[in-house]
This record gives sequence, C-alpha cells and structure tokens, in this order.
Amino acid sequence: MKLLYFIVVCLFLSTQINAQGEANNWYFGSNAGITFNTNPPSAVFDGQLNTLEGCSSISDTGGNLLFYTDGRTIWDKNHDIMPNADYFGGTGLHGDPSSTSSGLIVPHPTNTDIYFVFTVDEPHQDNANAYPNQGPADQIGNPIPNYEEGEQYTVPEEDDGFNNGLNYSIVDISLRNGLGDVVQGERNNPLITYDENNFSNQSYKCAEKITAVIGADCETIWLITHFINNFYAFLIDEDGVNENPVISQLAPTIGLAGYRRNALGYLKASPDAERLLMANTQTANTGNANGNVYLYDFDNATGIVSNPLQLINNIRPYGVEFSPDSKKAYATSSIGQENALIYQWDLNADDISSSIYTQLTAMLQATAIQLGPNGKIYTPQISTARLNVINNPNELGENMNYSSSTLNGAIALQGFPAYFGLPPFIQSIFTSRVDIITDVSESNDQNFIIETELNLCGSETYTLGFDYEEPATYQWFENGQALDGETSPNLEISLSATLIAPYETAYTLEIFPENGECKLSGIANVVFGEVPSLDDATLVQCVNDFDNQTAVFNLNNARADFITNTDLAVNDFEYQFFETEDDFENETPIEAISNYENTSNPQTIIAKIINTFTRCSTTVNLTLIVDDVEGTEEIDLFVCDDNLNGIQEFNLELAANETSFTPTSFYRSINDALQDVDRINNTTNFINTEPYLQTIYFRTSEGDGCGILGILDLRVNNLPFEFDDQQVFYCVEDSPNPIQIAPSVPENIINNYEYFWPATNQETFAINVNETGTYQVLVTEIATGCSSLQNIIVSNSGLPSFNVLVDDGDEEANSLFIEINENDSLGDYEFAIEDPSGPYSDNRLYEDLPPGFYDVFIRDKNGCGIAKRTVGLIGLRQFFTPNNDGINDTWNVAGLSANRNAIVRIFDRFGKLLIQFTAQNRPGWDGTYNGKLMPNNDYWYAVEVDDGRVLTGNFTLKR
Repeated sequence: MKLLYFIVVCLFLSTQINAQGEANNWYFGSNAGITFNTNPPSAVFDGQLNTLEGCSSISDTGGNLLFYTDGRTIWDKNHDIMPNADYFGGTGLHGDPSSTSSGLIVPHPTNTDIYFVFTVDEPHQDNANAYPNQGPADQIGNPIPNYEEGEQYTVPEEDDGFNNGLNYSIVDISLRNGLGDVVQGERNNPLITYDENNFSNQSYKCAEKITAVIGADCETIWLITHFINNFYAFLIDEDGVNENPVISQLAPTIGLAGYRRNALGYLKASPDAERLLMANTQTANTGNANGNVYLYDFDNATGIVSNPLQLINNIRPYGVEFSPDSKKAYATSSIGQENALIYQWDLNADDISSSIYTQLTAMLQATAIQLGPNGKIYTPQISTARLNVINNPNELGENMNYSSSTLNGAIALQGFPAYFGLPPFIQSIFTSRVDIITDVSESNDQNFIIETELNLCGSETYTLGFDYEEPATYQWFENGQALDGETSPNLEISLSATLIAPYETAYTLEIFPENGECKLSGIANVVFGEVPSLDDATLVQCVNDFDNQTAVFNLNNARADFITNTDLAVNDFEYQFFETEDDFENETPIEAISNYENTSNPQTIIAKIINTFTRCSTTVNLTLIVDDVEGTEEIDLFVCDDNLNGIQEFNLELAANETSFTPTSFYRSINDALQDVDRINNTTNFINTEPYLQTIYFRTSEGDGCGILGILDLRVNNLPFEFDDQQVFYCVEDSPNPIQIAPSVPENIINNYEYFWPATNQETFAINVNETGTYQVLVTEIATGCSSLQNIIVSNSGLPSFNVLVDDGDEEANSLFIEINENDSLGDYEFAIEDPSGPYSDNRLYEDLPPGFYDVFIRDKNGCGIAKRTVGLIGLRQFFTPNNDGINDTWNVAGLSANRNAIVRIFDRFGKLLIQFTAQNRPGWDGTYNGKLMPNNDYWYAVEVDDGRVLTGNFTLKR
C-alpha cells in the first residue's frame, strides 16, 4: 500500500488533527471553487463568497464540505449563512476579505464537533490614524469620508472603521441539526499580538499572516502569526486556545511606516512542523521592490521560532509554500508589469539561499501558492478562471513541472475568476494520511491522490492494508467500531453471507509507530455492489448472399436484449465481447464491435457486461446467426416540393399503406438494413438528403428469420406552377356587371388540372366577380396531386376626373397641361392630343402649340376606356399695318373661333376705348376710330375669353 509522503510529523489520529479529507473542498475568488473529491480535481459552482484575498474552507474526514468563510461571514455546507456569523446581518467576524490570511479554520484537537475560526483584519493606516476612535481619518486624526490608497481613494467593503487584529470564534458543527453555527458568546475572541504599552502597536494590532501546524505531542496544534519583529505562537489543546502566546523576537523588523502594504504576504509552516516560511511584500514606506522572503526553524514542542535566514530580498513576494516532503520552499513574486515569478529553494542544500531556482509563469501578479491534498501546489492567475499548477513540487528545478495548461494539471474554474487568495489549512494534515486501498506499485506518480473509495461486487474478496516501514502496532475499525483481534497491517474483507448487496461500510486502519512518531490512519469507504443478473441473447444478421454463411455483425445491437430483466438502461452498462474462453481469461476483447465478422454459423461468443455505477460485472452468451432474406418489395412514397428544392419531409410510416407487409424499421442503406444498424429514428418526419429521389430500405415483421427486405423510393414531385400574383382591374363604369377571372394556366393544358376557389367554393376554371379583393385559386395537377396557389387581385379602375390648363396669347407658341384630380380618379393614365389612337405617353404638358382647337385624350392603362375634351388656344398679334396691301391689314385675335363669345376691347395710350367687338360679329380692328385713321402708335387690348380669363397687353400700329 502507498504512503503519500514519508511521515516525519506526529498526529493524534483519533481526532480531527489526523485529516483525511478536510482539505478536499476549496472556495475562493468570485464564487470560484474546486473539489479534490474527483480525480483530477474539478471546478464547483455553488460557492457564495466573493473575496479578493483571504478565505478558508473545511471538510470532514470523508471530504464532505462543512463550512467556509471570507473572514467575516461563514457559509454552511448548504451555502447558507450561519445566523451568528453574518457580517452584513450584524453578527460578523473581524476578518477582512482584503487581508492576506483573513481566515484559518482549525479543528479542535479532541472534540470532533468544535472548530476554531481564526480571523485577521486588514490593518489599515486610515483606521490607525483615528485610533482609538472609528476611522477613517487622515494622518493628523481628522475624519475623512473615504479610505486613502496613495493618490487614490478606496472604500473597503463596509469596513467597520477599526483595526481588529487577530481574533478567533468557535463553531459547533452540531448546532442547527448538523449545519453548525458560531457558539453564542464565542465570537471574535481577541488574541494579543502586539505591545499593549505601545500606542502605534495598539492602533494596528497585527499583520495579515497566520498559519497552523501540529504540536510535537500529536495532541495539540500551534497557531502562529507575526507582527513587526515578533512571532506569536498560540497553543491549542483539549482545553481550547491558550491566549498566552510564545513570543519569539527575530529579524527582520517590518516597520509600521509602510502599513497597510507592509502587512501583506503569507506565512506558512512546513508539513513536518520544523520550519516557517514568511513573505514580506513590502518592508518600507517607499519603493516597489523592497520585500523579502525569510526561512525560520520552528520547535513544535515549545512554539519557539529561531534561526532567521533571508532567502531573497529586493523583490515583491506574496505567496509562500513548502513541498509535501518539507524539503523544498516556494515563493511567488511580481515587480511592475513583468510576469510573476515562482522561486524554489532546496532546503537540503548547504547554502539554501544560493540554491534558488526561478520559474517563469503566465501570471502578471504574484498570488497565493497552496499545497493541495493530491500533493500538487496550485496558484491562481488573477482575474482568470484558472488555477496554475506545480505538478511535482518535491522535485528540483524544471522537474517541478509548472504548468498553466489544463492539459497538464491546471484546473479550469469554468468561468468563475480567481484573485489573489486561496484557502490555507493546517499544514501538517497533508502528511498524516496513508492509502489502504491502492498498492504503491500501481502508481509511478509520487503525488498521486490517496484513494478512499472502493467498489466491490457481490461476494468478492479484497485485502486492505498498509505496511509501515518502521515497527508499529495496528488496529482496524469498521464504521468506527474496533474489530477484535484485527491488529495486523492487512485486512481481508468480503460481504457477509447474512448481508445483501448493495451494501456500504467504512474501514479505518490506525497505525501507531513505536518510534514515537504520531499515529497514521487510512480509510476505505467500501460499497459492495450487486452483481447484475442478465440474459443470454441471440443476434441474427441478414444477408442477400447466403452461400458463405458469414456476415458483418454490430454486436452493440444485442445490448438491449441482455438487460430485459433489469430496471436499468442500456447506457447504464459497459459491454465487452470475447471470441473464446482464453480471450476472456487473457482480457483480450473483440475490438471491432460494430463490424465483427463471424467465423462460423451459428457462433457463440462471450459478453462481459459491467454496471457503470457499481463496476460490478457478469458474463452471458451471445449467439450469432447468419440468415437469408426471403424476398424484396419495392414501393414509392410521393410528396410535393413545397420548398422548391427537392428536399421535403416524409412520414415513412405511410409506407404501410402502399404494401401488404408491415415495415418495422427503416435504414438509409441496404447494408444498414441487413446489419440492422443506424435505424432511422425520426420516421414520422424524415427529411430526404438527396433531392427529388432518394432510395431507403425497410425491414418487415412478416416471414421467418430475416423476413422481407423492402425498398422505398422517396420521390419529391415538382409543383405544377410557380405562379406570380395576377392583377385584374374592374372598371367602375361597368358596375354592377361582372367580369371573369381565371388562373394563369395555358389554354392547351387547362384540362390537366383541377381548380378550387375557396372564396366562392367553386371548382371551375374561371369565375365571375364584381367586387374588388384578392381571390385565391388552388390549381392541382391531376397526375401528381400537387397543387399551386395563385392570388388574383381585383382592383378598381376607371376614367379620370381632370382639367386642361392652357397658357396662350402668343401668335405661335402656346401650351396646355392636363391636370388629373387624383382623389376622384382610380386608374393609371396616359395622354395624347388630336388623335384618339395616339401616340400616347405619360407626358401631360404640350408646348409650342399655335392658336386653335385641340382635342385632348386620356386613356386608362388598365383598359377602362378613353376620356376626351376639346380646348382652344388664343394668339395675339404684336403689330399690324393697315395699308390695304392685303397683309396684316387688321389686328385680330387668332383662335377666337374657339371662343366665339370672347369680348375684345382696344384702347389708346390714354385709356380711351376705341372699339369693342366679339369674335362672332367682327373679324378684327382696321385701325380707325369713328371712320378716322388712327396714327402710328402703341395701343392696348383687353380680351375676355369664354373661360373667364382676361388677356391684356399692347400692340403697335404701323402705316
């Protein structure tokens, strides 16, 4: 059996000091967490704390979560807040999530129900400035609204304004029906870690460092902290916490002038309880890289710290840790924007400081570094959902195998970010365990996880045990009860004949070394599983060619037949198949399970079937038979191509309507059908993958053995037409007389289709309508039954309501414009003048027209006829020469014949009316007034035309 690490530290095994699974569950960061109850460790998602740095978790010896804390609030195993440890409810602890080690949970050495929760506050300078009053305050004690951090201002989450120092609270896990709570009156018990006569000491009280380790008598624990230049070691024994510490004054001195930054950095004890390792992130009040790492000796019999050794300085360290064998020391450090480093020292070297090895990392900032129960060391990467890993911390240099890859041991946190801190534990719990289940020869990894779970089957016999290398005495327990006479290193176990599987029990081995070292223990949680009772099965493979009597079998097809008499499902088992008894004995299974070719007909092979839950197995026989199909049947299924791409949905079960046989299963290929593999499951909504025509296959229930093999052609018929909407116009002038509408089907194939008009429930090719609207007609091809739908949109149209606007008065260039009254006109129109046959255009303006009569024509493009109107254009001369030469002898108005009632008035330049006449009774003016010739001059006219317009202007008389 295997020992995780060589044991050099004593533990009192019958108490919680001898931890088996106490460190198996970690909660940290922003709701992040991992569990070591799986191998490899995996993320958990139920954590409730949100902490930048400090946190602590504790589980029972079986690895079951008990509670966890951020130093202020405690959450129980159900992730509910303990009533007497609710910071925001007024019952919180005196830690701080921004303290390096805000919390550390230590089990009582002798009482399994009691736990001590040690908390360390963040010693903030703004609280110290206000002491003994409540902070924050500036350097001269004046209250300020916010906490200062250099030139910035921050407000620690709901800080109470005091530096509370080191305190402890007592949790009784038996309270609240086993959920636990802080005992009344036992919350925030202060521990003095400062000079009570020094005001500055009192104002800060502590640094942010605590660690714990086992005492030399194996029955006690030391809680250790550091402040300025003193170590304080508090003894925890059967009477609880001794509040009078052992004080060791040693270098270096970390002054208060740089607090709170000077308080940062971890303190760890080695698992063998012989050394301490301390990181001082900052040692002065200026500069970025003035920190250091120190190594000390620790006497776990007296609590005295001694022999300070500076390992490195002028860096900015944060986390520290020891290897599981306590022979290597580690520290993390970062400077500025450079990636963080991990330092390693060989504690067996003659010159320990000079043995330093530097490991580059993917981290931008130094974070905690924490040993896990699997013997690996983990460190969070800021604001990422990952813990990086040192896989082999007992090894030197690059053999430590640092990695940030989840393929090489790093742990993905599934989206929950980690920050600076990880939960610390009593360091010595990582060295007290032995594995009584797995033999060390079965693993080449010195950092493997100790097994605690063992699954056995039925009456199976198994030997538990661990052979300690030194003389020792042994005692075995079952479910906490000592087994009489079982005092050897090994214990053979099996299920008693009086018990029925499944059955669970727990065995514990306690080892008492005779050399005075502390007791060791191992635990095995044993489940005797039920051996499955399964059936033999027969697998028939159908072939077309029966001559050689061989076929390819998919052995997986027999799985359901094995388990017909159980309540479990096919996937609750694993399946292995063996050709012969020798193969079974040699554990040489058939590899080609899905395409195994038989060697004889029939052939019997062996099936080993394993319950995936209990890992219990049984063997049954599988008989392989090759048989011939009795015949074939070929049928068709048709659907219409509604998607216009040849891909449609088929209901394969409708194939039963096309054959006298009963299809029972469908397949994409003939080989699948013969081998009965890859059945088509979605038989009611199968979508073809080959456009327009795809052949699939089916098997039937008729016949003996293999029965009938069916061929099913899936055909996608084209739709008869891809209709566009048809537009038809109904002329309002024809109302209420109907018009006829019909689908767009060529006349020569009308009889190949059936027609249905849903609106009128008619089944004729055409129907009569006299109302506007959208009429649908379903056109169905008689040969295929496929239909196309056409929309026929009937809209109103008609002749226009319009005006003709004229611009005339010129002898040659006049114009007219056709104005449509849109509100009273339903159609779409085109225009022409003079000739009703056109040409027509969309132009409504006609220019450069001489005076005279014009017929204006407006035609409805939708076929509702032509409207006509006649207009006349008037032309006015600019001069005339009444000299009786027959040319321009009179001044007249051209086009007046179209305005026979127009009144013409002519005036001299003084406004005197010289003449008035109409187009009916006088052709024009001859240049006389009362029989006298009028002189050459300009004269004015006013012409009132029939439409009410008055045209005015002047002209010249020249003789």
